[in-house]
Amino acid sequence: MIADAIDTAVTLGWAFLGWLALLSLATGVALYAAVVIAWCTLRGVWCAGRALWHNLSRPARPDYDKAA
Repeated sequence: MIADAIDTAVTLGWAFLGWLALLSLATGVALYAAVVIAWCTLRGVWCAGRALWHNLSRPARPDYDKAA
């Protein structure tokens, strides 16, 4: 009877450890995905803003084709 209780406790301990490992793996993957999505979004916004700033800060070129 005591052996069955110990066996059950060990089995539940291993099951809990496995569940904890799977949960931590899923959490790590979700956090990694969130960081990658945020990084790509911010990089895209940064590049678009930089291109917009570059285009707005350049002086306007005269249109030589229509002058003649």
